[in-house]
Amino acid sequence: MIIIILMIIFTIILSIMGIYLYKHRNKPFMLLHPENNNLLSSMVKNYGLIFIGLAILSLISIIINSIPFIIIILIISCIMSLVMELTLIKFLPQK
Repeated sequence: MIIIILMIIFTIILSIMGIYLYKHRNKPFMLLHPENNNLLSSMVKNYGLIFIGLAILSLISIIINSIPFIIIILIISCIMSLVMELTLIKFLPQK
């Protein structure tokens, strides 16, 4: 039961991340300015769609209640979060 509750929270977090990234593909956020850089804009849009897709898969894993599928979704989501952070850090302004 606790895994289901935690996965619901995880799904909400993934969907918020995905929607936030997708909505900010042409707006400045944090220190990034995707409106000035087409590559950054497309990367932010793609990561937003990836996280929305992962949220949908996470919701499916909650519905079917399969522990191996839940673990796979958690691992993929963690790896994609790491990849996103490592690729977006290249676009931070240098001081």
